[in-house]
Amino acid sequence: MKILVALVIALCLFTHPIVCKKHYNEEEHSAFEKSHKKLSLQDDPSYSKLEEIQDHPLGSKILQTIALQLRGNESLSAVSKLLNDLKGDLEGKQIDADNERAQIGSQCKKDLQNYSQRISLSINEIKDAEFKAKRLNEAIAVYQAEINEKARQIKVFQAKDDTLRDIRRQDNLDFSTRTTQMKEMVQAFEVILPKLHQVWDVAAQHKAGSFIEEEAINEALVQLAKIGEENPITAMVALTSTLEPTAVQTLIEKMEAIRDSIKESIKAEEDAEAKNARDTDTILAAIFNAIESLTREKASDEEALQETIRNRDIQDKRSRDAHAEFNAAKNGNQQRNQQCQEYELQYQQNTIERDKQIAIIRDVQNIIATKIEVVTCFVEENNLF
Repeated sequence: MKILVALVIALCLFTHPIVCKKHYNEEEHSAFEKSHKKLSLQDDPSYSKLEEIQDHPLGSKILQTIALQLRGNESLSAVSKLLNDLKGDLEGKQIDADNERAQIGSQCKKDLQNYSQRISLSINEIKDAEFKAKRLNEAIAVYQAEINEKARQIKVFQAKDDTLRDIRRQDNLDFSTRTTQMKEMVQAFEVILPKLHQVWDVAAQHKAGSFIEEEAINEALVQLAKIGEENPITAMVALTSTLEPTAVQTLIEKMEAIRDSIKESIKAEEDAEAKNARDTDTILAAIFNAIESLTREKASDEEALQETIRNRDIQDKRSRDAHAEFNAAKNGNQQRNQQCQEYELQYQQNTIERDKQIAIIRDVQNIIATKIEVVTCFVEENNLF
């Protein structure tokens, strides 16, 4: 028994190096195969795709989730379900975003069209208001010129009226002075001539040189002299007292002719004065009517001017309001357009990101379904366990 045990021990000692060497060669071969397989897996296009996926935040989280499942030796069906749900959620969000984009795009289009219409209307309003205000300003200038001209004409007519009245008063004063003098002369003749006739009658009834004749003539001349002291014919009285009785008749005839001539002059003066007064009254009436007419026209122009100014002010307010509306619509259009552009930019960015996330999920799903060893290798190599 002891010999048998010794033989067995000796056999084992003899054979052990061979067995150990064989075991070592198998491990070395296995390690080589593993290394070769790993290199082969790393050369797989899916491995490069996983590297790209890991660079994305969502891809990194998905790979970490897969690593947790693999580390727990759990089925990847839960991951597949999670990926399907996540992809469905992203696709649903994209559909919602597309619908929202269509609605917002339509609203943006309506808003921008509304702003454009407001801008167009305000521009037309500005043009119309400024055109009408310009025409009204021109009318205001015309009214002001007409009013100034009528005021000037009224002043001219008033000056003519004052001048004519002054002339009329002076003419009437001159007329009164002239006719008064002439009437006094006629009155003097009316006093003198009867006395002269008396002298002539005495001279005709008596012989020249008789005492009675001379006494009667002297008495008549004395009375004439007394009368003459109170009238402008004193010189005639003095002259008459020096005449021969026979020369008195000639004097009487001449004085009567002068008296009649003065009466005719007075009549002519009175007719001329009456005509002058009528003509002046006619002219003054025409001036009065002209002033009245100009005054009415001026008042009408002033009323029209105020109405035109009010209308001009209305157009100016229209223009100011239209400018304010134009600026508001322009600013609103710019702001709304910027909002729409920013929304569209955000939509495009979100769409690109979702498409990238959906593409990542699909790539992961494909790789898991067809290249699970590549996934396991990638997880191990990147220490995701």
